[in-house]
Amino acid sequence: MLTAGLAAAAALLVAVAPRLPRLRERYDTAALQPITGQPANDEGPATLDMALQDWVMEGAGSGATLFPWRFPAAPCPLACAVVSPTQRRRVHAFGYRLAGYHQLDTRSRLGGIAYRIGVQLRPLLWFLPRRNDEPWDDAWLTDVDDARLAALACWRPRRPTLIVLDTAAAGFAPRVIDALNAGIRRNGNRQPVRLLILGDIDHKDAASAAYRDFRDLPDQRNG
Repeated sequence: MLTAGLAAAAALLVAVAPRLPRLRERYDTAALQPITGQPANDEGPATLDMALQDWVMEGAGSGATLFPWRFPAAPCPLACAVVSPTQRRRVHAFGYRLAGYHQLDTRSRLGGIAYRIGVQLRPLLWFLPRRNDEPWDDAWLTDVDDARLAALACWRPRRPTLIVLDTAAAGFAPRVIDALNAGIRRNGNRQPVRLLILGDIDHKDAASAAYRDFRDLPDQRNG
């Protein structure tokens, strides 16, 4: 019985071996800037929140595979959308929740450590589909330069990621999109990436040669 158990454990370890390097992956600060600070005013679910949730999840895939040595492909590896800068606080609150920071706010220090460990170990459970409340990586780019663009072109997402281009960086949208597409071509489409442009810009100004399909999200100036 013991021998059979050891053999099963060894077989499982061999099966998940291709996933073990993912446990060493860390947030890439050269390519991304994390969201900082708690939301100033989180008013809860609203039309824009629901639209954002639907948009990030559309084409994200389940994240599950039949075999542990296989990696799922996101049906839509990159999607882009534009929202008015008047919605900065609501977008900040959405990104904060999507990244799971609110989970850490409600936990003790020990509970927060346990939560982080669970998130880190999640890639080993190849058979579980992605939950709607599963934390994404996040980025809030207020400054984009050649170094960041080069890092984005080489960046390999460790998990689904939301990138917000704030008003100051919105004019870099075509170059950011080209860099992200270069990374997808290099690293594959295992993780969905969502680029949200926070600014009053025309789609033609934001589009790149490789990407022209933008989603306009609801502008709730009074909501």
